[in-house]
Amino acid sequence: MSRGASRAAGSSARIHHGRVEESESDVRRPKRVLCVFGSLERAGAQLRTLEVCRELRRTRSIEFDFCSLDLGPNELEGDVASLGGSTHVVSIRTPRFPLEFSRFLRRGRYDVVHTEPQFLSGIVVWLAALQRVPIRIVAVHNSIGDAGRRTASNPVVRVVLPSRPFIWAMRWLITRYATDVIAVSKSALDSALPDRWQSMRDCKVVYNGTDVAPFRVPEDRRSVREEFGWPADSRIVVNVGRLSAQKNHRVILETLRLVHRQDGTVRSLLIGGGQLYQEVDGLIDQLGLREICAITNNRPDVPRLLLASDVFFFPSSWEGLPGAPLEALAAGLPIVASDIPPIREIATFFPGSILVAAPDEALKHAEHIRSALQMPKDRENVQQRFDRSPFSFQESVGAYRALYGIDELEGPAESPPVRAGR
Repeated sequence: MSRGASRAAGSSARIHHGRVEESESDVRRPKRVLCVFGSLERAGAQLRTLEVCRELRRTRSIEFDFCSLDLGPNELEGDVASLGGSTHVVSIRTPRFPLEFSRFLRRGRYDVVHTEPQFLSGIVVWLAALQRVPIRIVAVHNSIGDAGRRTASNPVVRVVLPSRPFIWAMRWLITRYATDVIAVSKSALDSALPDRWQSMRDCKVVYNGTDVAPFRVPEDRRSVREEFGWPADSRIVVNVGRLSAQKNHRVILETLRLVHRQDGTVRSLLIGGGQLYQEVDGLIDQLGLREICAITNNRPDVPRLLLASDVFFFPSSWEGLPGAPLEALAAGLPIVASDIPPIREIATFFPGSILVAAPDEALKHAEHIRSALQMPKDRENVQQRFDRSPFSFQESVGAYRALYGIDELEGPAESPPVRAGR
Protein backbone atom coordinates (compact mmCIF):
# COMPACT_ATOMS: atom_id res chain seq x y z
CA MET A 1 0.00 0.00 0.00
CA SER A 2 1.29 3.49 -0.83
CA ARG A 3 1.90 6.33 1.61
CA GLY A 4 -1.05 8.09 0.06
CA ALA A 5 -3.65 5.49 0.99
CA SER A 6 -7.17 6.91 1.22
CA ARG A 7 -9.02 7.65 4.46
CA ALA A 8 -11.09 5.10 6.33
CA ALA A 9 -14.60 4.37 5.10
CA GLY A 10 -17.17 7.06 5.80
CA SER A 11 -14.91 10.01 4.98
CA SER A 12 -14.17 11.72 1.72
CA ALA A 13 -10.55 12.46 0.81
CA ARG A 14 -8.21 12.80 -2.12
CA ILE A 15 -4.49 12.08 -2.50
CA HIS A 16 -2.00 14.88 -3.07
CA HIS A 17 1.80 14.45 -2.99
CA GLY A 18 1.65 11.27 -0.90
CA ARG A 19 -0.59 12.72 1.81
CA VAL A 20 -4.33 12.32 2.11
CA GLU A 21 -6.14 15.65 1.92
CA GLU A 22 -9.15 15.92 4.19
CA SER A 23 -12.67 16.62 3.03
CA GLU A 24 -14.71 19.52 4.38
CA SER A 25 -16.58 17.17 6.75
CA ASP A 26 -13.25 15.88 8.12
CA VAL A 27 -12.01 19.41 8.79
CA ARG A 28 -15.13 20.29 10.79
CA ARG A 29 -14.78 17.45 13.29
CA PRO A 30 -12.07 17.58 15.96
CA LYS A 31 -8.75 16.36 14.61
CA ARG A 32 -7.71 13.20 16.45
CA VAL A 33 -4.00 12.72 17.20
CA LEU A 34 -2.37 9.58 18.62
CA CYS A 35 1.07 10.00 20.21
CA VAL A 36 2.95 6.67 20.40
CA PHE A 37 5.89 6.04 22.75
CA GLY A 38 7.78 2.99 23.94
CA SER A 39 6.54 3.86 27.43
CA LEU A 40 4.60 6.66 29.07
CA GLU A 41 7.16 7.43 31.75
CA ARG A 42 7.80 10.97 32.94
CA ALA A 43 10.76 11.46 30.61
CA GLY A 44 11.83 14.34 28.42
CA ALA A 45 10.27 13.31 25.09
CA GLN A 46 6.92 12.47 26.65
CA LEU A 47 6.78 15.66 28.74
CA ARG A 48 7.83 17.90 25.82
CA THR A 49 5.13 16.36 23.64
CA LEU A 50 2.58 16.92 26.41
CA GLU A 51 3.54 20.60 26.58
CA VAL A 52 2.94 21.01 22.85
CA CYS A 53 -0.36 19.10 23.03
CA ARG A 54 -1.46 21.26 25.93
CA GLU A 55 -0.84 24.45 23.97
CA LEU A 56 -2.51 23.15 20.79
CA ARG A 57 -5.51 21.96 22.81
CA ARG A 58 -6.07 25.55 23.97
CA THR A 59 -6.11 26.98 20.47
CA ARG A 60 -8.10 24.54 18.39
CA SER A 61 -10.67 21.73 18.67
CA ILE A 62 -8.22 18.85 18.61
CA GLU A 63 -8.11 15.60 20.56
CA PHE A 64 -5.03 13.74 21.80
CA ASP A 65 -4.56 10.18 23.00
CA PHE A 66 -1.26 8.61 24.11
CA CYS A 67 -0.26 5.00 23.47
CA SER A 68 2.53 2.94 25.07
CA LEU A 69 4.16 -0.05 23.38
CA ASP A 70 4.65 -1.62 26.83
CA LEU A 71 8.40 -1.01 27.08
CA GLY A 72 8.18 0.81 30.42
CA PRO A 73 5.84 2.34 32.99
CA ASN A 74 2.64 4.29 32.34
CA GLU A 75 2.94 7.42 34.51
CA LEU A 76 1.05 9.99 32.42
CA GLU A 77 -2.57 8.94 32.74
CA GLY A 78 -3.56 12.01 34.77
CA ASP A 79 -1.65 14.41 32.52
CA VAL A 80 -3.28 13.05 29.36
CA ALA A 81 -6.70 13.04 31.03
CA SER A 82 -6.23 16.75 31.70
CA LEU A 83 -6.17 17.19 27.90
CA GLY A 84 -9.44 15.28 27.59
CA GLY A 85 -7.59 12.25 26.21
CA SER A 86 -6.76 8.77 27.41
CA THR A 87 -3.72 6.51 27.66
CA HIS A 88 -3.54 3.04 26.13
CA VAL A 89 -1.08 0.15 26.20
CA VAL A 90 -0.68 -2.07 23.13
CA SER A 91 2.20 -4.45 23.79
CA ILE A 92 4.78 -4.85 21.05
CA ARG A 93 6.19 -7.78 23.00
CA THR A 94 3.63 -10.20 21.56
CA PRO A 95 3.30 -11.59 18.02
CA ARG A 96 -0.30 -10.31 18.05
CA PHE A 97 0.86 -6.70 18.09
CA PRO A 98 0.17 -5.96 14.38
CA LEU A 99 -3.38 -7.25 14.70
CA GLU A 100 -4.09 -5.56 18.03
CA PHE A 101 -2.56 -2.21 17.06
CA SER A 102 -4.43 -2.20 13.73
CA ARG A 103 -7.68 -2.87 15.56
CA PHE A 104 -6.87 -0.05 17.99
CA LEU A 105 -6.26 2.38 15.11
CA ARG A 106 -9.56 1.44 13.45
CA ARG A 107 -11.48 2.10 16.65
CA GLY A 108 -9.74 5.45 17.21
CA ARG A 109 -10.23 6.86 13.69
CA TYR A 110 -7.09 8.96 14.10
CA ASP A 111 -6.13 11.70 11.66
CA VAL A 112 -2.51 11.84 12.87
CA VAL A 113 -0.19 9.19 14.29
CA HIS A 114 2.88 10.80 15.88
CA THR A 115 5.32 8.06 16.85
CA GLU A 116 8.60 8.30 18.79
CA PRO A 117 10.07 4.91 19.82
CA GLN A 118 13.15 5.05 17.59
CA PHE A 119 13.30 2.35 14.92
CA LEU A 120 10.11 0.70 16.18
CA SER A 121 8.36 3.69 14.61
CA GLY A 122 8.81 1.90 11.27
CA ILE A 123 6.31 -0.76 12.34
CA VAL A 124 3.94 1.89 13.71
CA VAL A 125 3.78 4.00 10.53
CA TRP A 126 3.48 0.88 8.35
CA LEU A 127 0.41 -0.25 10.31
CA ALA A 128 -0.96 3.30 10.35
CA ALA A 129 -0.66 3.43 6.54
CA LEU A 130 -2.52 0.13 6.24
CA GLN A 131 -5.30 1.65 8.35
CA ARG A 132 -5.36 4.76 6.14
CA VAL A 133 -4.22 7.27 8.74
CA PRO A 134 -3.46 10.30 6.55
CA ILE A 135 -0.66 11.97 8.56
CA ARG A 136 2.09 9.68 9.90
CA ILE A 137 4.92 11.48 11.70
CA VAL A 138 8.10 9.77 12.90
CA ALA A 139 9.71 11.89 15.61
CA VAL A 140 13.30 11.23 16.73
CA HIS A 141 13.83 12.49 20.29
CA ASN A 142 17.08 10.77 21.18
CA SER A 143 20.43 9.85 19.69
CA ILE A 144 21.21 6.20 20.29
CA GLY A 145 24.67 4.94 19.42
CA ASP A 146 26.57 2.00 20.84
CA ALA A 147 26.27 3.31 24.41
CA GLY A 148 22.50 3.50 24.13
CA ARG A 149 22.25 -0.01 22.79
CA ARG A 150 24.40 -1.41 25.63
CA THR A 151 22.65 0.42 28.45
CA ALA A 152 19.00 0.37 27.34
CA SER A 153 16.87 -0.69 30.31
CA ASN A 154 14.63 -2.98 28.27
CA PRO A 155 16.22 -6.33 27.25
CA VAL A 156 14.18 -6.40 24.03
CA VAL A 157 15.73 -3.10 22.99
CA ARG A 158 19.26 -4.26 23.89
CA VAL A 159 18.87 -7.36 21.69
CA VAL A 160 17.06 -5.78 18.76
CA LEU A 161 18.83 -2.43 18.32
CA PRO A 162 22.23 -3.88 17.31
CA SER A 163 20.63 -6.04 14.59
CA ARG A 164 21.64 -4.64 11.19
CA PRO A 165 18.84 -6.41 9.27
CA PHE A 166 16.26 -5.04 11.73
CA ILE A 167 17.62 -1.50 11.52
CA TRP A 168 17.67 -1.66 7.71
CA ALA A 169 14.07 -2.92 7.63
CA MET A 170 12.86 -0.21 10.02
CA ARG A 171 14.61 2.54 8.06
CA TRP A 172 12.96 1.24 4.90
CA LEU A 173 9.52 1.25 6.54
CA ILE A 174 10.06 4.78 7.87
CA THR A 175 11.13 6.19 4.51
CA ARG A 176 8.34 4.28 2.74
CA TYR A 177 5.37 4.98 5.01
CA ALA A 178 6.04 8.12 7.08
CA THR A 179 4.58 11.33 5.67
CA ASP A 180 7.01 13.35 7.83
CA VAL A 181 10.27 12.59 9.64
CA ILE A 182 11.34 15.13 12.25
CA ALA A 183 14.09 15.18 14.86
CA VAL A 184 14.89 17.40 17.81
CA SER A 185 18.46 17.95 16.58
CA LYS A 186 20.63 17.29 13.54
CA SER A 187 22.65 14.70 15.47
CA ALA A 188 19.47 12.85 16.47
CA LEU A 189 18.28 12.82 12.86
CA ASP A 190 21.63 11.51 11.63
CA SER A 191 21.63 8.71 14.23
CA ALA A 192 18.25 7.45 13.05
CA LEU A 193 18.52 8.14 9.32
CA PRO A 194 21.98 8.67 7.82
CA ASP A 195 22.32 10.87 4.75
CA ARG A 196 21.46 8.28 2.13
CA TRP A 197 18.18 7.46 3.93
CA GLN A 198 17.35 11.12 4.46
CA SER A 199 17.53 11.65 0.70
CA MET A 200 14.61 9.22 0.34
CA ARG A 201 12.31 11.14 2.66
CA ASP A 202 11.50 14.74 3.59
CA CYS A 203 13.30 15.22 6.92
CA LYS A 204 13.75 18.28 9.10
CA VAL A 205 14.80 19.40 12.57
CA VAL A 206 12.16 20.77 14.94
CA TYR A 207 13.89 21.90 18.12
CA ASN A 208 12.21 21.44 21.49
CA GLY A 209 10.71 24.75 22.50
CA THR A 210 11.08 26.24 25.98
CA ASP A 211 8.52 28.56 27.51
CA VAL A 212 10.43 31.23 29.47
CA ALA A 213 7.30 32.60 31.19
CA PRO A 214 7.66 30.37 34.31
CA PHE A 215 11.16 31.81 34.80
CA ARG A 216 10.07 35.45 34.86
CA VAL A 217 9.37 35.41 38.58
CA PRO A 218 11.50 36.35 41.63
CA GLU A 219 13.97 33.82 42.98
CA ASP A 220 13.08 31.88 46.13
CA ARG A 221 16.58 31.04 47.31
CA ARG A 222 16.02 31.13 51.06
CA SER A 223 12.97 28.84 51.23
CA VAL A 224 14.55 26.26 48.89
CA ARG A 225 17.62 26.02 51.10
CA GLU A 226 15.43 25.79 54.20
CA GLU A 227 13.42 22.99 52.58
CA PHE A 228 16.54 20.83 52.20
CA GLY A 229 18.09 21.86 55.52
CA TRP A 230 21.02 23.68 53.93
CA PRO A 231 22.67 26.90 55.13
CA ALA A 232 21.46 30.16 53.63
CA ASP A 233 24.81 30.73 51.90
CA SER A 234 24.82 27.33 50.18
CA ARG A 235 25.52 27.29 46.46
CA ILE A 236 23.48 24.68 44.62
CA VAL A 237 24.66 22.59 41.68
CA VAL A 238 21.47 21.17 40.16
CA ASN A 239 20.68 18.39 37.69
CA VAL A 240 17.29 17.60 36.17
CA GLY A 241 16.85 14.20 34.53
CA ARG A 242 15.46 10.75 35.08
CA LEU A 243 17.66 8.38 37.05
CA SER A 244 18.99 6.23 34.20
CA ALA A 245 22.38 5.17 32.85
CA GLN A 246 22.16 7.76 30.08
CA LYS A 247 22.22 10.64 32.58
CA ASN A 248 25.55 9.59 34.11
CA HIS A 249 24.75 10.15 37.79
CA ARG A 250 27.93 8.45 39.01
CA VAL A 251 29.96 11.20 37.31
CA ILE A 252 27.63 13.82 38.77
CA LEU A 253 28.31 12.58 42.30
CA GLU A 254 32.04 12.00 41.80
CA THR A 255 32.37 15.52 40.42
CA LEU A 256 30.38 16.97 43.32
CA ARG A 257 32.73 15.29 45.79
CA LEU A 258 35.72 16.90 44.07
CA VAL A 259 34.10 20.35 44.07
CA HIS A 260 32.99 20.11 47.70
CA ARG A 261 36.53 19.32 48.85
CA GLN A 262 37.56 22.82 47.79
CA ASP A 263 34.30 24.67 48.46
CA GLY A 264 32.31 23.61 51.52
CA THR A 265 29.35 25.82 50.56
CA VAL A 266 28.45 23.66 47.53
CA ARG A 267 25.35 21.45 47.65
CA SER A 268 23.82 19.19 44.98
CA LEU A 269 20.18 18.79 44.02
CA LEU A 270 19.11 15.89 41.76
CA ILE A 271 15.59 16.33 40.37
CA GLY A 272 13.94 13.28 38.81
CA GLY A 273 12.86 9.71 39.37
CA GLY A 274 13.59 6.48 37.58
CA GLN A 275 14.70 2.87 37.71
CA LEU A 276 18.12 3.65 39.20
CA TYR A 277 16.81 5.51 42.25
CA GLN A 278 18.05 2.94 44.76
CA GLU A 279 21.44 2.67 43.04
CA VAL A 280 21.98 6.44 42.96
CA ASP A 281 20.75 6.84 46.52
CA GLY A 282 23.17 4.14 47.68
CA LEU A 283 26.03 5.79 45.81
CA ILE A 284 25.39 9.01 47.72
CA ASP A 285 26.10 7.12 50.95
CA GLN A 286 29.12 5.30 49.50
CA LEU A 287 30.72 8.62 48.54
CA GLY A 288 29.85 10.24 51.89
CA LEU A 289 27.64 12.90 50.30
CA ARG A 290 24.41 12.45 52.27
CA GLU A 291 24.66 15.80 54.06
CA ILE A 292 25.26 17.80 50.92
CA CYS A 293 23.18 15.98 48.26
CA ALA A 294 19.41 15.58 47.93
CA ILE A 295 17.29 13.60 45.46
CA THR A 296 13.79 14.82 44.77
CA ASN A 297 11.34 12.81 42.73
CA ASN A 298 9.44 14.37 39.85
CA ARG A 299 8.42 17.84 41.04
CA PRO A 300 5.83 20.34 39.77
CA ASP A 301 8.04 23.30 40.81
CA VAL A 302 11.17 22.71 38.71
CA PRO A 303 11.34 26.38 37.60
CA ARG A 304 11.38 27.46 41.27
CA LEU A 305 14.21 25.02 42.07
CA LEU A 306 16.24 26.07 39.04
CA LEU A 307 15.85 29.77 39.86
CA ALA A 308 17.16 29.09 43.36
CA SER A 309 20.23 27.22 42.09
CA ASP A 310 23.64 28.48 40.96
CA VAL A 311 24.97 26.04 38.31
CA PHE A 312 23.30 23.41 36.14
CA PHE A 313 25.37 20.21 35.67
CA PHE A 314 24.46 17.85 32.83
CA PRO A 315 27.12 15.21 31.93
CA SER A 316 24.81 12.91 29.93
CA SER A 317 26.46 10.23 27.82
CA TRP A 318 24.17 10.93 24.87
CA GLU A 319 21.03 12.97 24.10
CA GLY A 320 18.73 13.94 21.26
CA LEU A 321 18.11 17.51 22.32
CA PRO A 322 17.83 17.74 26.12
CA GLY A 323 15.15 20.11 27.35
CA ALA A 324 16.48 20.48 30.89
CA PRO A 325 19.55 22.56 29.89
CA LEU A 326 17.27 24.87 27.93
CA GLU A 327 15.14 25.38 31.04
CA ALA A 328 18.31 26.03 33.03
CA LEU A 329 19.34 28.69 30.51
CA ALA A 330 15.90 30.26 30.84
CA ALA A 331 16.55 30.44 34.58
CA GLY A 332 19.81 32.28 33.87
CA LEU A 333 22.07 29.46 35.06
CA PRO A 334 25.54 28.81 33.66
CA ILE A 335 25.78 25.23 32.41
CA VAL A 336 28.47 22.59 32.75
CA ALA A 337 27.74 19.73 30.36
CA SER A 338 28.99 16.91 28.18
CA ASP A 339 30.74 17.73 24.95
CA ILE A 340 28.18 15.94 22.77
CA PRO A 341 26.64 17.15 19.48
CA PRO A 342 23.24 18.38 20.76
CA ILE A 343 24.87 20.41 23.53
CA ARG A 344 27.11 22.00 20.92
CA GLU A 345 24.00 22.83 18.86
CA ILE A 346 22.49 24.64 21.86
CA ALA A 347 25.76 26.40 22.72
CA THR A 348 25.87 28.02 19.28
CA PHE A 349 22.89 30.18 20.27
CA PHE A 350 24.05 30.91 23.84
CA PRO A 351 27.76 31.76 23.62
CA GLY A 352 29.59 31.95 26.93
CA SER A 353 26.84 30.19 28.89
CA ILE A 354 27.95 26.55 28.51
CA LEU A 355 31.24 24.87 29.51
CA VAL A 356 31.79 21.38 28.06
CA ALA A 357 34.03 18.37 28.60
CA ALA A 358 33.86 14.68 27.74
CA PRO A 359 31.03 12.94 29.67
CA ASP A 360 33.28 11.00 32.07
CA GLU A 361 35.93 13.66 32.76
CA ALA A 362 35.01 14.35 36.39
CA LEU A 363 38.16 16.41 37.06
CA LYS A 364 37.46 18.72 34.12
CA HIS A 365 33.79 19.03 35.05
CA ALA A 366 34.81 19.96 38.61
CA GLU A 367 37.09 22.67 37.26
CA HIS A 368 34.27 24.00 35.09
CA ILE A 369 31.80 24.02 37.98
CA ARG A 370 34.22 26.07 40.08
CA SER A 371 34.51 28.52 37.17
CA ALA A 372 30.74 28.59 36.61
CA LEU A 373 30.11 29.39 40.28
CA GLN A 374 31.94 32.68 39.64
CA MET A 375 29.78 33.52 36.62
CA PRO A 376 26.88 35.95 37.12
CA LYS A 377 23.30 34.98 36.33
CA ASP A 378 21.94 36.80 33.31
CA ARG A 379 18.31 35.79 32.98
CA GLU A 380 17.08 38.83 31.08
CA ASN A 381 19.74 38.64 28.38
CA VAL A 382 19.39 34.88 27.93
CA GLN A 383 15.60 35.09 27.74
CA GLN A 384 15.95 37.70 25.00
CA ARG A 385 18.20 35.26 23.14
CA PHE A 386 15.45 32.63 23.41
CA ASP A 387 13.05 34.95 21.59
CA ARG A 388 15.54 35.15 18.70
CA SER A 389 16.50 31.46 18.70
CA PRO A 390 14.83 28.35 17.23
CA PHE A 391 14.22 27.17 20.82
CA SER A 392 11.26 29.51 21.30
CA PHE A 393 8.23 27.58 22.56
CA GLN A 394 5.89 29.32 20.14
CA GLU A 395 8.14 28.44 17.20
CA SER A 396 8.05 24.78 18.24
CA VAL A 397 4.26 24.86 18.63
CA GLY A 398 3.93 26.51 15.22
CA ALA A 399 5.95 23.71 13.63
CA TYR A 400 3.66 21.06 15.10
CA ARG A 401 0.59 23.04 14.11
CA ALA A 402 1.80 22.88 10.52
CA LEU A 403 2.64 19.16 10.76
CA TYR A 404 -0.80 18.33 12.14
CA GLY A 405 -2.53 20.50 9.55
CA ILE A 406 -4.12 22.84 12.11
CA ASP A 407 -5.32 26.29 11.09
CA GLU A 408 -3.64 28.80 13.42
CA LEU A 409 -6.64 31.12 13.21
CA GLU A 410 -9.22 28.64 14.46
CA GLY A 411 -10.84 29.31 17.80
CA PRO A 412 -10.08 27.72 21.17
CA ALA A 413 -11.29 24.27 22.05
CA GLU A 414 -14.40 23.91 24.16
CA SER A 415 -12.67 22.21 27.05
CA PRO A 416 -11.72 23.26 30.59
CA PRO A 417 -8.25 24.68 31.18
CA VAL A 418 -5.65 21.97 31.62
CA ARG A 419 -3.27 21.76 34.55
CA ALA A 420 0.47 21.88 34.13
CA GLY A 421 2.42 18.71 34.74
CA ARG A 422 5.97 17.42 34.76
